[in-house]
Amino acid sequence: MKTERELFVGRNSLLPQLPHPRLKSPYAVTARGELQRALRLGQLRADSTDLQTDQLLSGDAAATGWTITGPGQLVRQADFAELQYNFQSAATVTLSRSFMTTFPLERLRRIQLYFQPDDTWHRLTVRLEKLGRSFKAEQPVYLADYNWQMETWEQQPPSSPTSIKTWIMLKPDGTSDIRGPNELKITVELHRSSFVRACLAKVWRNYQLTLDYIPFWRYVGTSLFLVILNLAGALFSCSFAAYAFARLQWPGRSVAFAALLATMMLPVQVTMIPQFLIMQKLGWYNTLKPLWVLSFFGSGFSIFLLRQFLKGGPRDLEDAARLDGCGYLRIYWYVILPLVRPALAVVAIFTFLATWNEFMMPLIYLNDQRLYPLSFGLYAFQVQSLQPGTTAGIGMLMAGSLLMMFPVIAIFFFAQRYFLQGITLTGIKG
Repeated sequence: MKTERELFVGRNSLLPQLPHPRLKSPYAVTARGELQRALRLGQLRADSTDLQTDQLLSGDAAATGWTITGPGQLVRQADFAELQYNFQSAATVTLSRSFMTTFPLERLRRIQLYFQPDDTWHRLTVRLEKLGRSFKAEQPVYLADYNWQMETWEQQPPSSPTSIKTWIMLKPDGTSDIRGPNELKITVELHRSSFVRACLAKVWRNYQLTLDYIPFWRYVGTSLFLVILNLAGALFSCSFAAYAFARLQWPGRSVAFAALLATMMLPVQVTMIPQFLIMQKLGWYNTLKPLWVLSFFGSGFSIFLLRQFLKGGPRDLEDAARLDGCGYLRIYWYVILPLVRPALAVVAIFTFLATWNEFMMPLIYLNDQRLYPLSFGLYAFQVQSLQPGTTAGIGMLMAGSLLMMFPVIAIFFFAQRYFLQGITLTGIKG
């Protein structure tokens, strides 16, 4: 025989139970599948711009004083309030209450609410009224998982543009009847999410948090800036040097080419410290110059690749251009570059991948987070998310990493023809 306690249905159970004649719990489920959920509310705090904190509600008093509209009721527990609701008769439950602060509301910075979701993926939003004006959260909070958490709604966000955005902005939303200098009205609204909306929220939530909580587009802009400059520098310098090694006759060419190949045999760790000292003496530390200026001095591997490609190409067009009066630079621009286009595509792909995924150079030369590229910005986000008081998680980091992979995947699908063609032609001996 099951006891009455065993007939209670938890919030994570979806199996309908037959009604019991003596069962009066709000969690009871009938045979029609009616289920009541519960959202737990804890402390409510208000902070001023000069770091003054008012505890508007304590956990043991969180169930008192609220005006409730909609199919819900507040039940007092030991140190929290439990909002029991059922969206069968209405799609919104509203809780509103007025408070008095000890500081003038001109200096109000944020409000913070502790709550425990019920994993229903319904939407929680907040409205704030003060000094004759109304403010509403710019986006809702989805009730995901069952863990206690703290949500912050900011009216005056921090000035740092690179800190993790663990708050939701309060935007002006009209006028209000609340006009006292210390009177504050807070409205908590719980909106029903349809099945489709809940599914879409589960898929998109981490991506939305990634785009909102970190300066993602600033990191992307820096990475694109570095990619463009590195591509321009690598394509120009490597093709120009390869043309000199493959087509021109000048004293010491073989020795210089052997020295170029010798640079490929040096580990990066050998040149790391001398290169850093040079950049520091030039005043380029904590700037983007060390991340792109070196590309204009060529790369040993790319020069070798283009040189081998040019050595196997025909000389007829070059000789014809020379007979027509073209100099070395015009031959390079009008004859050599069109011939070497497949190999240039290979160099461009390799340069893009190396620049987009570069981690060591930003780690060594950059100290200002506003200059971080995307690869290093995600690492900084991971470090900040491990600090106490932040709500960022591994899901946001994985979403950011997947967004970072999209350009690489696009390059593979759209440029694989040039890549394969370049690799094939560079392996043909003339």
